Amino acid sequence: MKLKTGILVLGLFALASMSCGKKTMVRRYYVIELPAVAMKTFTDSTRFDYRVDVRDFRIAGAFNQTRIALRTGTNELDYYFYHHWAVRPSNAVADFIYDLLVQKQMFTRVSRDISYKPDYWITGDIKSIERLLVGKESYAHVHLVIDFYDAQKEETVVHFEDDQMTLLEPDNSMNTFARKTSEILANMTDSFLQRVSEYLANKPAK
Repeated sequence: MKLKTGILVLGLFALASMSCGKKTMVRRYYVIELPAVAMKTFTDSTRFDYRVDVRDFRIAGAFNQTRIALRTGTNELDYYFYHHWAVRPSNAVADFIYDLLVQKQMFTRVSRDISYKPDYWITGDIKSIERLLVGKESYAHVHLVIDFYDAQKEETVVHFEDDQMTLLEPDNSMNTFARKTSEILANMTDSFLQRVSEYLANKPAK
């Protein structure tokens, strides 16, 4: 009995020693959030008196998960095991646009998700949101469609689509990837809102 106990203790000690020699792999989560840059704020004279919803975005099935996608070929995707989005992109992109609208103060009321009798709502399609590997260089890549929908007319009045990629520099870390992705989304959303502003500014009075 003592011999068996001794062998068991030695075995556990050996396993513990092996574990101490290995680096513990921790799952890491990355956020899509507004870049730390000054964004245009609308003055009272240009702020639009409308109620606007920002609703969840539709997303291509390949990216409808928290695992971050890595494109290694034109038709080839891998997924990181230890690197995840903190929030599913379909929700995170909508949250991002909502936060940007609140910061810009473009409308008198902005709601996240579905509210009572909005004048307009914003939604769209995420066609790609991925890390792209081209040779030895890595890029952040986003292909996004954003629509501004008139609730009364029941039709899209502003349609925006863009496909952008940017080199990961000065390093190609996953944190840099998340930051560059956020910067791309900020540029896209800003361009979209400029079109919305032009549409509303030229809209005939009721």
